[in-house]
Amino acid sequence: MSRRHIIRLDLMGVVFVGGCVGTGLRYACSSIADCGTFHLGTFTANMTACFIYAALSAWLGCSTRLTSRAKEYVNRGFGMGMCGGLSTMSTLALEQFTLLHGGDAPGAAIYCAATFLVGFALAYAGSRVGSHIANKEKGAVR
Repeated sequence: MSRRHIIRLDLMGVVFVGGCVGTGLRYACSSIADCGTFHLGTFTANMTACFIYAALSAWLGCSTRLTSRAKEYVNRGFGMGMCGGLSTMSTLALEQFTLLHGGDAPGAAIYCAATFLVGFALAYAGSRVGSHIANKEKGAVR
């Protein structure tokens, strides 16, 4: 039995628009000056995406405000599209390899550890904020 793939142009559209916004924001972050070997533009873009995507996911998971179709559009447009366009694993990897190739293994380790630890902390904070907002909407939090 073969499976048919259904291409939903509406979802492709919201991902595309969200990706355009996220890529524009990513480009704006690239103008942030580096702090020595620490690439603040990439770091800022990735950390912002961690927080927003976690907050959005938690809010969508708990919220009763949106219908399932609206949740799907918001998730795909802002989550997959905007946060996907904003965050940049390839640039992070390139910067890591550049630091290592330049002989700055400690700088690469610090940058990698900071990205992981701060990203994890911001994702946790974002999930708490998103849950709090959803619960407040329900009247559970006063």
